Amino acid sequence: MNQNTAYLFDVAAPRKQWREFTAAGFSRPVPGIIFDPAGARCGVPLGGLGTGCVDLNTDSRLGRSSLFNSFAPPRELEFSFLALTVANHTWALSHSPPPGLDRPRAMCYWGHYPVADIEYDLDGPVGVGLRAWSPFIPGDAADSNTPAIIFEFHLRNLTACAQTCRLTLAFPGPTPEERGALEPEFRLLEGRLQGARMNWAEAGLLLGTSDPVSIHAGGLDPEARHFVNSLPFTSNPAGVSVAATRELAPSEHCLIRFFLVWYCPRWAGSTSHHYRHAYARRFRSVQEVAEFVADRHTRLLERVFQWQSRVYALENLPVWLRDQLVNILHTIAKDSFWACQSIPDEDWYGQTGIFALTESPRTTPHVCNPSDWYGGLPIVFFFSDLAASLLRSYVHFQLPTGEIPLGIGEGADLANPVYRTLHTLNGIIFVHLVDRLWQRDRDRATLLEFYPSVKRAIQFTQGLDRDSDALPDLDPDPAPNQFYGKWTWRGTSIHVNGLWLAALAMAQRMARGIGDRAFAADCALWKKVANQSVENKLWAGGHYLLFKDSATGEQSDTVLANQLAGQLCADLHGLAAIFPRERIATTLDTVWRLCGQVSRYGIANALRPDGNRDRCAPPQSDGIFTGESVAVSATLAYAGNTKAALTTAHALLEDIVIGQAAAWDMPNILNADTGAILHGTDFYQMMILWLLPLAIAGEDIHRACAKNGVIWKVLAAADGKETKIDPRPALKLESSQEALR
Repeated sequence: MNQNTAYLFDVAAPRKQWREFTAAGFSRPVPGIIFDPAGARCGVPLGGLGTGCVDLNTDSRLGRSSLFNSFAPPRELEFSFLALTVANHTWALSHSPPPGLDRPRAMCYWGHYPVADIEYDLDGPVGVGLRAWSPFIPGDAADSNTPAIIFEFHLRNLTACAQTCRLTLAFPGPTPEERGALEPEFRLLEGRLQGARMNWAEAGLLLGTSDPVSIHAGGLDPEARHFVNSLPFTSNPAGVSVAATRELAPSEHCLIRFFLVWYCPRWAGSTSHHYRHAYARRFRSVQEVAEFVADRHTRLLERVFQWQSRVYALENLPVWLRDQLVNILHTIAKDSFWACQSIPDEDWYGQTGIFALTESPRTTPHVCNPSDWYGGLPIVFFFSDLAASLLRSYVHFQLPTGEIPLGIGEGADLANPVYRTLHTLNGIIFVHLVDRLWQRDRDRATLLEFYPSVKRAIQFTQGLDRDSDALPDLDPDPAPNQFYGKWTWRGTSIHVNGLWLAALAMAQRMARGIGDRAFAADCALWKKVANQSVENKLWAGGHYLLFKDSATGEQSDTVLANQLAGQLCADLHGLAAIFPRERIATTLDTVWRLCGQVSRYGIANALRPDGNRDRCAPPQSDGIFTGESVAVSATLAYAGNTKAALTTAHALLEDIVIGQAAAWDMPNILNADTGAILHGTDFYQMMILWLLPLAIAGEDIHRACAKNGVIWKVLAAADGKETKIDPRPALKLESSQEALR
């Protein structure tokens, strides 16, 4: 057994806990978690921005896939796709191998989106490491929109004798439904790229390599279990398979790289409304994608490591948060759509195309602005053109009354707006989203484009004031009427009207920026009266009432944890405080004493003033909304209580990632008593984590994106403006493969 093995990461590091460890391609220790095969529900989704993706699970099988436009829900593969044969002995490189094949003696997995690293102990003469990744580079939407996965296998001869290795990959192609019942054309590749390709209409799937190895390629028989022993040519294959044979000299380490690319340019949003993927604007075929990746893979991976290294170098942040800031971006791969054309054609979306994220492909497959409020900050930070594209969708569907829709799509269709539901909040949230984009770089073009819609949205929402207190009122019918769904609030609500106060301040600033003095004066007056009304109606001595209905006298003194959501937004957007400073401090003390102490798993949504649970609308009233919990943590951080902020956020992520094994399957609601997931899969709302670095540093959006701000640093690293990082697997660890076990 070779005692000086080049691993991709430190296999001796403790499992299933956050640690810093050495890893190939990084010049300093990295934060992360090393998982055993059963350590997580799924694995890193391999795919980029609006390309579709496939999970590489921690057991080294392929999991859910949306590569061929199965979005809502994705297709379940559960496919063992790798094998290695040495000296007539074959191992499936999976913890769950097909019948008749051996599995590795041990495995361990490190995911750092868009990369999944796996180390295998075969208890044989050859060691194997796999680095699988897709292009995803903040600030570069085009390269991040490349439909490709690169599989890099590191084979290590652990003996003093030559070894002949046969490495086999197989990938399932589209189902008949996914390819529209079209018969695929199968072709073996020769020349620079060796492998196999299948095409149907203009779509295609390709698996190949440009390395100098002996290649045997074929299709995939859906009935065959032992594809590793033969790769037959089939006239109607269910997928593609490639085997590469390479002889290893004694103690030799070698790299074999495979490219998996797909090209499915058209998807059906509905029976009557189709779209073309944005990547179809850059590539005309699956072959073009493969050639692009073959030419650019070294530099693309280098840039991935550069931006990750910059996040990992934020030493004012704890290990767990640096790891999760990188990994939480995986929800973009799972949830994002990007079309360059709709069919029938429409011209309102402009050159950028149509971009959106679905709230959750399996749980709630629709596009909605509450999720954009929680999870949309990384899109603003890293892909601002796409954030503008999303806003154009809301503008396009804005009614003449000024009402903004709750959402703009169901399933895979980026249309069919939804009105009335949450209508009190929708215009408010739209104003917040526009101001985020404007504050990013204060581009006047943003203001000129979106200000008219902002003004109409404010006017519509102001018109929902039924009792002349300058506060929009919640109507109990229809429900849901705010973010907490089944939990019905009435009249004046601190959560809704705190966000309203912030929206008025944003709109006033926009009006001044555009030169609309009259509307700026209107917003200033409404805000002054609204501030007084909130304090007079809702202040309860140590916190704000949950709601109060002037018409009926009904009210609730339940302590909502995120009752200062409006103040959080004021801090994030660089605005003056919207509540009296002394009341902010008092309220946060109450929230921390009650909601922050009752659960081991984050901040509970709400508590009664006596410390009992509000059981009127579980789980909204007595559970943990994951996004709201992070929002409260950020509010605490902006107020200077960084310790409490990090304590609660760490408890939440530790439960989700380790306790619930949902590192790449983000939930929406937790049980506050047990930490169990009550609702939600793949929710991109958890990208609200990117609030925390700003809150801890005391930076607003503009400052964070300006030179030397935290976001600017990440973008500069991804753009190659910082020191280059060697991505080669050069890590040397003085430990044997016993560490894998």
